[in-house]
Amino acid sequence: MMHWLRTSLTLNRLLLILLAAAVVLGVIAYVTVFNTGGTYVVTSPLPTGTVAYNLTDAASSTASSTASSTAPGSGGNGSSTASSTASSTLLASYSATYATPPVSWMEGYDTLSITGASLSGSQLTLDVNVQMGSVAECVPLNLMLVANEMGNLQPPLTSAFTFGENGTCIGAPGASYPDQQVVFNVDPTVMPQSFTTGGSSNTYFELSTTPSGGILITLPPTQG
Repeated sequence: MMHWLRTSLTLNRLLLILLAAAVVLGVIAYVTVFNTGGTYVVTSPLPTGTVAYNLTDAASSTASSTASSTAPGSGGNGSSTASSTASSTLLASYSATYATPPVSWMEGYDTLSITGASLSGSQLTLDVNVQMGSVAECVPLNLMLVANEMGNLQPPLTSAFTFGENGTCIGAPGASYPDQQVVFNVDPTVMPQSFTTGGSSNTYFELSTTPSGGILITLPPTQG
């Protein structure tokens, strides 16, 4: 009798252990199958016609294409660069040389003539030939830019003529000094530009760029 009772208790204990294990496995299975918590990353293809690209690469490409969209001009006495952007317009270059000077004037005993011009960005350079008279003297640099409609005058960045013999503005009698460069700071988007020779001659002239990359210098219909 005692042996049978002992065997029955052992079987009951085993059944309870198996039942508990089944319950635990059932809970684990439920959590695994039906739990909706957590974070999921769903990857889907791009819509038809959509192009994926890197924003940094796109910005770089735009800048590159803008810089490379300029086209060189031809003809005249210089070269030009045309562009649809304001920044590249400021980088355009124009130049010209004149077999017959478009402007000549007197400074004392000396004759001055413009023989060439170049515009690079906002820097305008006028090439001036100085032909000395019969006396040695300092040739004044009276060229001025007419800065606005009010008639205000702006001096060049070049402070004075410099001649080879002594490095000053004093020229030798009868000597010729070609290619004296006079540099102005101008707005290249505003054309024509107006200038005056200043001094006693006070001759006004206008400078403008041409579509072929040259520079045209003309005397206006009236002079002051």
